[in-house]
Amino acid sequence: MKPTRVVVRIEDATLSRPLERAVAAFAGVEASDVVIDSSCPDCGRPHGKPRILSPTAHGGQPLVVSKSSAGGRVATAVAEGPRDIGVDLESVVAVSRARVDEVAFSVAERDLIDDESPLSREALRTRLWSRKEAYLKATGQGVRLDLVRVDLAQGTPVPAMIVDVPWDEDSMMLSLAVLGDGPVTVELIDGSGTAADVETISGEAREDAC
Repeated sequence: MKPTRVVVRIEDATLSRPLERAVAAFAGVEASDVVIDSSCPDCGRPHGKPRILSPTAHGGQPLVVSKSSAGGRVATAVAEGPRDIGVDLESVVAVSRARVDEVAFSVAERDLIDDESPLSREALRTRLWSRKEAYLKATGQGVRLDLVRVDLAQGTPVPAMIVDVPWDEDSMMLSLAVLGDGPVTVELIDGSGTAADVETISGEAREDAC
C-alpha cells in the first residue's frame, strides 16, 4: 500500500495565509489559486473544518488540510486524500496552566497522567491533549463532543494513525492524526524552509494512542 504523505510546516504565526501557502507549495501552484471553504456544517459560519475546493491533487483526488496555532507559531498539514488529517500544536506551559483534566480527559487518561513522574507529568498531559485535538480535527468533530468520552487511552473510535511528530522545541508538542489504515510518511518543514523526513510509520491504524 502506498503511504499517505503528509507535509507539516511550522511558521511564525504572524505570517499571513498559512493554509493557502502550504497548499500552494504542496500542489505546485500560486497561493492566489488556492480556494478554501471553512463553512460550519451546522450554522454555515466560517469556523468549520477547512476544505480545499481548488486545486485538487493529480488524478482528481482532493487535498486535505489542517491548521493549529500555539506559542506564537502556526502548524499546517497538507496531504492528498481521501484519508483525512488533523494537526495540533500545543504549548506545555499553556496546557499546564489550563487545569482542564476533569473535562478534557477520561478516567484512564487521568490515571496515566497521575502515574507519570512529576518531572515529566506536564509534558505527558500536553502530549495527550495534543493527540486528542489532532484526532478530533481529523474526524471533523472538534471539541463539540464530550471530551471525557473520547478515551484515546483505550484506542480510537474511528481507526486512525496518531503520530507524535519529533520537533526540536521542548516547550511545544506537535501531533498528527490520519484517519484510516495503512502507512503514513510525515515530512516536517521548519520556519527556515529546511525539509526533513522525521518519521515513517508502516502497518495498521494505531489502536492505542498512549
